[in-house]
Amino acid sequence: MAGTRISDIQKMTEAGVDVVFNRAAKMPKRKYYGQICTERQEVKQVGSYHTIGDLGAASVKAEADTVNFDRIQENYETNITSTTKAKGVEASLESLEYDLERVVKGTFGTALLQKLQILKEKEVAACYNEGFATDTMADGVYVFSNTHPLQGSVTLYNDNLMSGALTGENLITAKNMFNAIYDQSGELFDTEPTTLAIHPNKLYLALQILGSSLMALELSNTKNVVNDFMPIKVVTNKYFTDGYWFLIDKTLEDAGCILQTKRGVTLKTWWVNENQVFRGLAYEMYGAAFISPGYGLVGSAG
Repeated sequence: MAGTRISDIQKMTEAGVDVVFNRAAKMPKRKYYGQICTERQEVKQVGSYHTIGDLGAASVKAEADTVNFDRIQENYETNITSTTKAKGVEASLESLEYDLERVVKGTFGTALLQKLQILKEKEVAACYNEGFATDTMADGVYVFSNTHPLQGSVTLYNDNLMSGALTGENLITAKNMFNAIYDQSGELFDTEPTTLAIHPNKLYLALQILGSSLMALELSNTKNVVNDFMPIKVVTNKYFTDGYWFLIDKTLEDAGCILQTKRGVTLKTWWVNENQVFRGLAYEMYGAAFISPGYGLVGSAG
């Protein structure tokens, strides 16, 4: 009886990997990062972004009086560099010959894609987690700071640094901070929070704070009005540092951080003839960062 030829194993492996990988790529997945970032395509490796412009204030024009003409300014340039994120896997000829279907599915399918997605989740969440004491923005201060400088004002600063654990009173304070955000010329900027982003461990606490008829966790008859004005939606992200919480204005064009993508997930495969091993390299190219210092975001480290 004729046995299976090595060339047949190779062809079946290549065909099977294509099917398994493409099927896994099309399967619906929970994407925490999609709720806290804005995704952008960028063909260049380095994308350049500018923050809010600084047109001056409008004014009353007296008859025959002159008018000041402003030009939009490009302030606080942020560069995001897309880098390659990759995961390599391999399977021996022997393992493929003994159990082709299981080995191909377990090596080149969902598990491989999950590893890349976990890394992306960590990268996007790190923009938030590291914004209190690690990541410095284009204006020279941390992502969350009470001294974001303005290009057109030497006396005003934007403050998006909240302190304290998630409570009803602190949530109201953080919401009100959006009422004192200015554009680069010192004019009040139209923004308000739409989303509360937290670790899943704080979900039930958030629901108590927002959903109680009376003020949550208090021995009082005070009516709970936390979510009556500027109502917010709650989203969770298990890659946040537990205890950190964030308010985001999702109505802004570049809400949250920017996830800049050069290339989506791609799989390269080849045989290593010296030892008859089938290898696969799954990779994608992207970078993530905040681009508008002090805008659309308030954060607390608890």
